[in-house]
Amino acid sequence: MKYCDYGDQLSAGTGADDHDRPGFALPGDQPHYAPDRPADVRHVHIDVALDFERKMVSGTVTTSFAALFEQVREITFDAAELDIQRVTLADGTTDLDHWSEGERLHVRLDQAYSYGEAFGIAIQYAARPRSGLHFIGPDAGNPDRPVQAWTQGQPESNHFWFPCHDFPNDRATTSLRVTVPARFMTMSNGRLEGVDEQRAAGTKTYRWRHDVPHPAYLVTLVVGEFVELEDHWRGVPVNYYVRAGREADGHTMFDKTPAMIEFYSTHFGVDYPYEKYAQIVPELFTGAMENTSATTHSFRLLPDPRASLDFKPDPVVAHELVHQWFGDLLTCRDWGHIWLNETFATYFEMAWMQQDAGEDEYRVEVRNNLRAYLAADARGRRPIVYNVYRKDGQELFDRHVYQKGSVVLHLLRFVLGEEPFWRAIQVYAQRNRGREVITADLERAIEETTGRGMARFFEEWVYGAGHPEFQVTYAWDDEHHMARIGVTQKQAREGKGAVFHTPVDIRFGVPTSDKATGPNAKVESVSFRVQLEEAEHTFYLPLAHRPLLVRFDPGSRVPKTLEFERPADLLRFQLRRDDDVLGRIEAAEALSKLGDPQSVEALARALLDEPFWAVRAAIAQALGEQRSERALDALLAGLKQVAEHKGRRAIAAALGQFRAPEQAALAERAAGALEDLLQAGDPSYFVEAAAAEALGRTRTGHAFDRLVGLLDRPSWNQTIRAGAFAGLGELGEPRAVEVVATWMLDRQQPMDVRASAAAGLATLARTHRIEPGEAHARAIDAAGAALDDPWEGTVFQALGALSAFGDVKAIPAIERFIAHHVDSHGIRVAREALLAIRRGHSRDQETRRLRTDVDGLREDNRKLRERLVALEAQSGANGSHNGHTNGHSGDAKPRQTRARKPAATARK
Repeated sequence: MKYCDYGDQLSAGTGADDHDRPGFALPGDQPHYAPDRPADVRHVHIDVALDFERKMVSGTVTTSFAALFEQVREITFDAAELDIQRVTLADGTTDLDHWSEGERLHVRLDQAYSYGEAFGIAIQYAARPRSGLHFIGPDAGNPDRPVQAWTQGQPESNHFWFPCHDFPNDRATTSLRVTVPARFMTMSNGRLEGVDEQRAAGTKTYRWRHDVPHPAYLVTLVVGEFVELEDHWRGVPVNYYVRAGREADGHTMFDKTPAMIEFYSTHFGVDYPYEKYAQIVPELFTGAMENTSATTHSFRLLPDPRASLDFKPDPVVAHELVHQWFGDLLTCRDWGHIWLNETFATYFEMAWMQQDAGEDEYRVEVRNNLRAYLAADARGRRPIVYNVYRKDGQELFDRHVYQKGSVVLHLLRFVLGEEPFWRAIQVYAQRNRGREVITADLERAIEETTGRGMARFFEEWVYGAGHPEFQVTYAWDDEHHMARIGVTQKQAREGKGAVFHTPVDIRFGVPTSDKATGPNAKVESVSFRVQLEEAEHTFYLPLAHRPLLVRFDPGSRVPKTLEFERPADLLRFQLRRDDDVLGRIEAAEALSKLGDPQSVEALARALLDEPFWAVRAAIAQALGEQRSERALDALLAGLKQVAEHKGRRAIAAALGQFRAPEQAALAERAAGALEDLLQAGDPSYFVEAAAAEALGRTRTGHAFDRLVGLLDRPSWNQTIRAGAFAGLGELGEPRAVEVVATWMLDRQQPMDVRASAAAGLATLARTHRIEPGEAHARAIDAAGAALDDPWEGTVFQALGALSAFGDVKAIPAIERFIAHHVDSHGIRVAREALLAIRRGHSRDQETRRLRTDVDGLREDNRKLRERLVALEAQSGANGSHNGHTNGHSGDAKPRQTRARKPAATARK
């Protein structure tokens, strides 16, 4: 399943793993383990009819078992909100006692069955499912949406539409007999055995069968009107199904599939294992799901020609295809080991990218995944293998599994070497096909095929949490021609984590002679591989001449953070000459921090000269961070001269760094260029969206009206409107609240418009520019109302807005959402929002209490000082009087009254 980023803006966690970093688990979360299997599920036959008008499913599910316990007297099914009408033995003649408890259906068998004995249970039922099986059709905001039905079973949702063992630790063959209106086609697992038409009833019955055992969550059913695009691989049907009119877009999305199948069959050592591969694109489906032999893709991934200029769905297509091996043929035993599914799909989609698009694209994806993981780690730290959650494991499908896991496999490939890595993967796949796997299975396969002891690697990178935080220093010893590299793992030195043991490369660009200097100097690459085993190391590395380039971990093999200060001339050389795209990005980021005139000039030149989009994007961002006139000039020149779409998008975004009123004149120039771009339009949706968001960041006088005007500009997936709403959020003006709230709550608007408006409200909340008052109250009320939106994108963004506003008045709406929602991902996002609001409120209360206490102490001290002064004065007066009465001479001097030092003010 492809990971969706909805709700990632929230803070998560309760405990602190190290210092102020929160833990991942939320209050009430518990460890979960694979359940017992009193009997092995051998085959599941689903015989159902769909009622689209009532949005119901009804029929009979017959499950064949073989006893595993010594004696089996009772079988329990997962069955949520099903109307159970009758339960019998498989022959339909013997009724069985049954009862429901929560989401479990208990069935008492007619007798005790001993180990190995076979029996079957037939369950007749009906349901109007809230999860698992979804009926969709036109609505006010999307009147052209077709009538369809589709399922989404992962992780444990299929038991909302048929009774089953809804956990990945059991596998069975399946068959499906489904009756639907005659105008519809169906898609399911395996082969289509036949279609029977009932003319009088106006229906058709489709019969599907899948003969390779798989878990219940991978059972799929899609119903609707689709156009079939035929393809093949080695004689295996490889077909694609899209809505009529989108055939060309379907070819754009899917035509590389046969080449991908060949690539993976070769590299995994197991040929594609099923009798067909179908990919279908229903409406309203989010993400993507690797149902065995029949992947379902989100309609939002299908690009139109303009979107295809700079959006490619290939990574998602590859990701779901990888799952046909890792996830379907080999399935994790329980969700705590879900990385064996999702990490593998994420990393090997990158391996296809490396093959198809080249090394530069692959390395940029490594960098992006590392950055995504680091952001998630800051919100809540956990290991990759982890089993603490609330209900069904959905919340484990996150950036620790997808993104961190992918960069750990990237490291593993580096540690083992190219040939041993692929050999180990092949043995792991071949040995465990058709089985449920745990991480130890992978570890053992690697050890037995490479001879490497892997215990420490897995302990540190998979079972352990966190990553090394490197601080690296460089110095040149001219007398001995030595480079001195100091490496410190800060997380170990500061007590935030143990030492990570890993090899790492240190690479130098060494001039061919002492006279070879300057940006065009001829250099040769010299690399050293060192082993890190302690918190601090110093390496002395001999070189022929002082290097012009120094890199630590080129290719970003090690998941890490890195602080590495180098002379500015080395960084400028690196920006211009490093053949590693990650090195040029690293140089741009470092030069941005220096900000000296020479470095800014180097960035300005490189913006136009750089051939690769991701480096140009980093350069544009670095220039934007300078917020100087020279940097602005460079960005404006780039906007005029750079034609490549992703680079233009980054340049447009960087112009938003110039902000009024602090930089009024520069902001006006930047805003003018952005307005001109939006007025003229751009071939790329994404460039226009970036320009709209950046315009809002400038906070210039005309921005509000310009952005509101863009809301009438529809586009693919409402991309441009999303940029306009983000711009209104960045603008942060109270009057933007009403605009955003109105669009968000208008059910006449398309769902993506409502979701984009909610995202704009979340951005607006994070600007912290809406003070308590009418606009603030309207925002809270609107976001709370949006939790009832049927589109999950709107709901998650509304939760993000409520979390960012931090107003306790939102708590009842969030609690109602948690009480009535069934999707565990949505519930986790809501729980995170609730926790963030309560924590913020508690901090505010504590701050107010401390402020009140301090003010009270100050007042007490003031009164005390006044009393002391009065007492001193009274004491002085009494002393003078006593002197006279005691017979002192009349010329005796009176005592000086001196205020005493006031009592110390109490500390907080």
